[in-house]
Amino acid sequence: MSRRTIVRMLGVITIVALVGPATARVALAKNNGDLFKTTMEIRNEVTLDGKQLKPGSYDVKVDGSTVTFLHGGKAVAESPVQWKDESGKSRDSKIVADSGAVKEIHFIGKTRYVEIAR
Repeated sequence: MSRRTIVRMLGVITIVALVGPATARVALAKNNGDLFKTTMEIRNEVTLDGKQLKPGSYDVKVDGSTVTFLHGGKAVAESPVQWKDESGKSRDSKIVADSGAVKEIHFIGKTRYVEIAR
C-alpha cells in the first residue's frame, strides 16, 4: 500500500471517528427526558386521566411533560407527567397502576421514569 493511500484512509477514519459520536449524542438527546417513544403491552385494563385503556399493544410517546398513548396510530389517552430519577436502570418497561389508574411508566434500560402528574 502506498503512503498516499494510507494517509487517505487515516483521513476517512478520522472523519468517521468524529462524526459517529456526534450522531450518537443526537440519538441520546432524543430519548433523554424531552422525547421518548416505545411500544408497551397492556395486559389488564387501566385508566389514564379518566380514559380507559383496554388490553393490547400501545405506542407510548413522552414529549416534554406529556405522555400520549396511541393505538393503531390514533391518540387514545394523554396526561401531564413529571420525570423522576431511578437509582439504577429499569430492568423492564412497565406501567405501575394503583386501583386501575396509571401512576408511573418505567422504560427498560433507562434511569428515568415518568410519574403521572394528576
